[in-house]
Amino acid sequence: MRKIYKKSTSRKGFSLIELMVAMFIFVMVMGGMVAVSVAGFRSYGKSKAIKTVTEDVGFAINSIAKDVRMGKIEKSSAYADGSRKNKLMLTRNSTRQKICYVISNDNLKLSVFEGTTNCSDGTEKVLIDLTGSGMIFDSATVGFRSCPSASAANILTDPGYYACPSTAELRRGWAEINLNIASPSMGTDSISVQTTVSSRDYGAEVAP
Repeated sequence: MRKIYKKSTSRKGFSLIELMVAMFIFVMVMGGMVAVSVAGFRSYGKSKAIKTVTEDVGFAINSIAKDVRMGKIEKSSAYADGSRKNKLMLTRNSTRQKICYVISNDNLKLSVFEGTTNCSDGTEKVLIDLTGSGMIFDSATVGFRSCPSASAANILTDPGYYACPSTAELRRGWAEINLNIASPSMGTDSISVQTTVSSRDYGAEVAP
């Protein structure tokens, strides 16, 4: 007897539609994984930048406070009206060297100039540089408020020396430091550091 073989048609491959659906699902899953990875890297970059700036701000605050405590605030950077300025000039008692802390370059940099006469010459040392970080010094609140020491000689020769506050009593100088950093392009909270330091200018307590 002749055997008749029939071709089996029960085994079928993927259709074009099934293949397209599978590829679509694969692309969606991979896209989600890539998005999560990119967001994670961006978050890490922001956190690292904020951590670095926070450490720089702490170092800058300590440096300024130390110079204020152990130095004399110059009248050229003092305030009679209570407003803030972008510079603070001091004289270090130990070396008699004039130094000046300046916030410049469109509120992106805090520097100290050593051996200066006008807060722009001398040797510059950058304490905080926000260039390319997505952060800036908040121009509405950043800066320095200060008042020089009023010594007996100052009061006798220059009445304007006690314009802050308006009293002729002897006093030590003081400085208020505001280093407030905003992050408009990073979507994170601002970094705000403020402190007030008194100068140890003991000559201000000598009677006329």
